[in-house]
Amino acid sequence: MAIVKAKLRLEGLEDHSEGIALVDTGASVTSVDREVANKVGITPVRRTVILTTASGHEMKGEGELAVISKLIIEGEELPYAHLLLVEIPEEVKEMLRSKQLSDWVIIGLTTLKLLNLAPVQQQENLRKPNPLC
Repeated sequence: MAIVKAKLRLEGLEDHSEGIALVDTGASVTSVDREVANKVGITPVRRTVILTTASGHEMKGEGELAVISKLIIEGEELPYAHLLLVEIPEEVKEMLRSKQLSDWVIIGLTTLKLLNLAPVQQQENLRKPNPLC
């Protein structure tokens, strides 16, 4: 099965981080590891969410909603994007690294919809859907 990946950049209040991220077509929200979130300066909104992954991996503790100054995916900018701060388990990080992907972020579909991007599994990338005429 092909995996979909995308170039991503987080711009926080303190710093930025960029890499190639997995697009999880079973995830709604984009998840960022707390360690990177703290480094770049992502602002938590003090609302917790229970996270269940389709792969059967459990995130440690609850996810916490947060807002980042700017999220850029494949050149498309989303200011004040909502993210989920989580502790990504080491086994998930290892799987991501084995596929040459960043081990600190997983892109969810809601984020892509806000950017008008859609995953294309055959090509393992993202595209902008054709507008309806």
